[in-house]
Amino acid sequence: MADKIEKGSRAADVGTDHGYIPAWLIQQGICEHVIASDIKPGPLQTAVNTAISAGVDDKIDFRLCSGLDAYKPDEFDAAVIAGMGGETVLSILEACPWTKDKKLIIQPQSKLPELRCWMNKNGFAIEDAELVYDTGRIYLVWTVRGGYTDEKDSVLIDRQLLEKRDPLLGAYLDGIIKRELKILKGMERGAKVSDEELAAHRKMLDELKYIKEETETWQK
Repeated sequence: MADKIEKGSRAADVGTDHGYIPAWLIQQGICEHVIASDIKPGPLQTAVNTAISAGVDDKIDFRLCSGLDAYKPDEFDAAVIAGMGGETVLSILEACPWTKDKKLIIQPQSKLPELRCWMNKNGFAIEDAELVYDTGRIYLVWTVRGGYTDEKDSVLIDRQLLEKRDPLLGAYLDGIIKRELKILKGMERGAKVSDEELAAHRKMLDELKYIKEETETWQK
């Protein structure tokens, strides 16, 4: 994610947690100054300690706040919003429509289809998508700017992953299909699930399986 921040940018790390990204950006000479924020005092203090250990604490502005509540629109050019649920990311973007003028590096942990669909409809375009493997898990990273995505784009899988033939896509799809099959079984046992809902979920699974079959043709 830090690699996607351009040299000379004024950067922000929303939900900084351990504060590794701000410290790295300063150490690598990519940014002269970074804003780092977190909603909880504990993680923010951890980020402060990281910066002190790295000798860059004088170049990072630490803020205790929810989302971008303590930010002004003219304070940064690019922001990392990572390690939180898709619904939380959505609420941050919804509360700050001025972020359409920024470069956003987003790594949602959940609700990806819902967040992707919301962004498509609200002027946030996914310019790039990349899969990253770390400690037994595959993460999706988006590069987002203001704009609108082609309505034909899938709300299930980013076309950029297919276009670049991301080497992790097959394994990533396996995980999604496994999860959605489990959800379908639960829906089938539920008494309050309509036939239309079941049909829609089965259709989605069929689309995912088709995409998986396509990836197998170029990932062998």
